[in-house]
Amino acid sequence: MTRLLTKKVPYTFNRAGYYYFSRRVPADLLSYYSYPRIVQGLKTRSAQTAKSRALVAAAKLDEYWSHLRMADPDLIGRSLFKPGYGSFARNTQLDVSIGSEQTITLSEALKTYVTQKGAGKPKTFKAAAQRACSYLVDACGTKTLAEYTRADALSYRDYLIARGLVGSSVGRVISSIRAVFNFAISEYALDLKNPFVGMYFDKSAGVSKRLPIPIDDIPTTISVQQGRPTVF
Repeated sequence: MTRLLTKKVPYTFNRAGYYYFSRRVPADLLSYYSYPRIVQGLKTRSAQTAKSRALVAAAKLDEYWSHLRMADPDLIGRSLFKPGYGSFARNTQLDVSIGSEQTITLSEALKTYVTQKGAGKPKTFKAAAQRACSYLVDACGTKTLAEYTRADALSYRDYLIARGLVGSSVGRVISSIRAVFNFAISEYALDLKNPFVGMYFDKSAGVSKRLPIPIDDIPTTISVQQGRPTVF
């Protein structure tokens, strides 16, 4: 459930207890952005901490947007700027303008997943998620969620197969890593596509099919135990 908390904590909304910074991009600056709104997880459940971080982020944005406007070639008086000043806006980098998807690491996603989803679950739930993430690090290295690509996902699948996992086990591991990514994408409102969705793998690979033993091949020995015949 998402709750807007603009009055109590400016520029934020709350989802599942966590606060997120949210601010619409001014109409005259939309050409600089891929999306009309900036959303970033503040990584806190504290209203006071969220308020402080949100106000700082908003102030930085205001300053940055001011410089972007000054860089407008149609700005009256722009030709009167001192040498080098006009390039300030182009060279300025603002942390808050960088989406959360560029900063949330795999370990952070795993921690969030097992902490929030693992409550009341058996130990095997956490173990499965940790194992899936460990395999991903072994196969593709440690990255932020945004840095994992479809090519990484395919390499991950091939890595699991090369380890000798049968099709059903590969499916369970991929389901676990997919769930970790999906949960983080939802929790942190990330603008990401899960690279582990829709991958093909042979679920029956390495799985032996158990056939019934023909009756004629079953040696039958009858013994009497406690007055009852037992077939071995």
